[in-house]
Amino acid sequence: MTNRETVYAVLVALGVIVPMYYNVQYISGGGNLLIDFFTLPLENAVTASVLFDLLIAFAAYNVVLFSQGPTLGRRNFIICIGVSWFVSFAAGLPLFLLLRERQQRLG
Repeated sequence: MTNRETVYAVLVALGVIVPMYYNVQYISGGGNLLIDFFTLPLENAVTASVLFDLLIAFAAYNVVLFSQGPTLGRRNFIICIGVSWFVSFAAGLPLFLLLRERQQRLG
């Protein structure tokens, strides 16, 4: 594993653990993550800016994922989609980069 792959792997782990930690805290406090994710940030200009920044970046990532992802192989492509859409963008992007880096290294 190269240094870059190691960094991507650490970012994947952090991208799963950190958002899930806060999601679990929010849900256990009675919050509805599916509804509140889009409504609460719009109550404040700063958080709305962060929300739209992430949504635009996620849209661009999906363009790259769906154009280059199939070259990773069907299984890895589906895993990237699942992690990105159902776990977190913070885990999905470094996972895609890790798999792409590994594929380029292995040929």
